[in-house]
Amino acid sequence: MSELRPRPVVFTDLDATLLDHDSYGWSPAAGALAALAARDVPVCLCTSKTAVEICVLRRALGNSAPFAAENGGVVAVPRGYFAPEGASDPDDLVITTLGADRDKLRELAVALRQSHGYRYTGFGDMSVGQVAAATGLDREAAAAAKARDASEPLLWQDSEAAERDFAARTEAAGFTTRRGGRFVHLLGRADKGDALNWLRQRFAAAHGPILAIALGDSANDADMLAAADIGYWVARPDGSYQAPATGRIRHAPGIGPAGWAAAIQALIDNNEI
Repeated sequence: MSELRPRPVVFTDLDATLLDHDSYGWSPAAGALAALAARDVPVCLCTSKTAVEICVLRRALGNSAPFAAENGGVVAVPRGYFAPEGASDPDDLVITTLGADRDKLRELAVALRQSHGYRYTGFGDMSVGQVAAATGLDREAAAAAKARDASEPLLWQDSEAAERDFAARTEAAGFTTRRGGRFVHLLGRADKGDALNWLRQRFAAAHGPILAIALGDSANDADMLAAADIGYWVARPDGSYQAPATGRIRHAPGIGPAGWAAAIQALIDNNEI
């Protein structure tokens, strides 16, 4: 008897990967998403966004899979998803915090700024209107972006050298940082790779081994791509890639959702999905 083929599961970043960097739209990837749905391939969103933000987007995408929020600091699984009968309500979520409590992160951000004079503005410093202006989100989406459990995004306004120094002091305090798009994210010691592995274990316990496929565009996706069986760097808006294609990590031939769709199509064409 031949060995069963591992079930493909896609883990994907959002901004500048599945979603367009400027418009936050995903229409170029709609066909690829439909192809995955037809093959019963779960798409797990893994992003710096909050659980509140992701719930809104999941409904728009018609997505019912587990997800990771706040750069892997939080994972959410629809209640009963891994049970034989499955989940009855994709919005009835069991939330697990893998990272650090946001209040502790906020305290550290304020303390380091006061003691060392770093120039940055955290989400905790901003009103909803200021978050909207900094991100390009509307006020409702900006309010959802402020609903943090395990991260503090910092709009960095200082030098690269200051950012490196800040990162070193953060590490010394037992936390970490990730640069993602417009912000430096202050986090606990859980990342997107940890979230992928946490979910991999639960998929495997319920359904057997999986083929983990991860797609991202920026530095805060590196751990997720490294943890996957197949990884794709999606091209950034200027056409460049975060890192070289090496080993199991490939380059998607395109920018944002168009590159995302091209990577998924290549996997289908190569009979890897």
